[in-house]
Amino acid sequence: MTLQKIAVIGAGITGLNAACILHLAGLDVHVFEKSRGLGGRLATRRSDFGIFNHGAQFATAHHPDFIKYVKMAQQKGAAEQWVPTPHVPQQNNNTRSIPGGSLDRQNHQDSNAGWFRGTPAMNNLVAPLDCGFTINKNTRISAIRPLDNEQFELFSQEGPRSGHRIKPQSHGIFDGVIVAIPAPQCAEILMPLSPRFDGIGDVTMAPCWAVMIAFQNKAATGFDVLPDAHPDIAWIGRNPNNAPSAAPDNMFDRWTVHASPQWSYDHLEDDAETVGHLIETRLQSLFKDMNITTPPIVMRQAHRWRYARTIKPLGQSHLSSLDGRIVAAGDWCMGARIEAAFQSGESAARAIMAVCK
Repeated sequence: MTLQKIAVIGAGITGLNAACILHLAGLDVHVFEKSRGLGGRLATRRSDFGIFNHGAQFATAHHPDFIKYVKMAQQKGAAEQWVPTPHVPQQNNNTRSIPGGSLDRQNHQDSNAGWFRGTPAMNNLVAPLDCGFTINKNTRISAIRPLDNEQFELFSQEGPRSGHRIKPQSHGIFDGVIVAIPAPQCAEILMPLSPRFDGIGDVTMAPCWAVMIAFQNKAATGFDVLPDAHPDIAWIGRNPNNAPSAAPDNMFDRWTVHASPQWSYDHLEDDAETVGHLIETRLQSLFKDMNITTPPIVMRQAHRWRYARTIKPLGQSHLSSLDGRIVAAGDWCMGARIEAAFQSGESAARAIMAVCK
């Protein structure tokens, strides 16, 4: 049977790359995304104080296909190379030494490859992948039902109420499906369909609380990024000043703080206000220990990424079953890097295309 109509669940870089490849190959592609925006964890929050990249902070580029994509995105004005000023530890009696961590350019294994981010905001990194296929936002697909004619019907949890139960809403019948969402959510949908997908249950992902903080004016830190700053804090980074906002970008100093995986586990079900206050307190204490005087805080918001980091990946680019017509993909397949997610999307698209006769 020739595949013609393909569904892609998830509009992160994995799903969008797969969708773009399939669309350009002439297939009828329909993307379903539970959120109102594109990019998944390449996320941007816009506020009256400017923009915050509160998900993935940067991308590296090693694989030839991703290097080619990043160069193309740069040409289109959707990406830029990022050379942040790292923290340089000072050894004296007044300043605590803070490790350079993953962005110590002199010691990091990726130092020669460079860092890239979307511009003017991180989620713009996926903009070139929106190449004309159908995108259904605010639609959370919760189930896939195989049909007798080797096709699949997709359902969401939302739908018209029938008595006290919510009737599942159908979103159409498809010849093939790519599921490009976090591993635990992927497992819920796919493991009931085939034992082939049981391996998804072995993937481990960790949460992350992200806290966005705006100072009234620029903090005299002397650095833009500070990874591994504290057992409770995995990342502190200054946000870019090159995006339009309701207020002049140079008026406020905007920082994103990522809590560590363990701290995020321990506070997973805390409310956002509590988390924001706790992380703000740790940040202020850390800066005080570094003899940094911070301006007044004018804005603070917290966002929970329930599935943020891949701790134990699948170990292969994708999984497929049901005669290759359903494919699972994501950064959780090969590792917690943006380019790994990009490559997984390409592999998923090629796997679906291989079934087209």
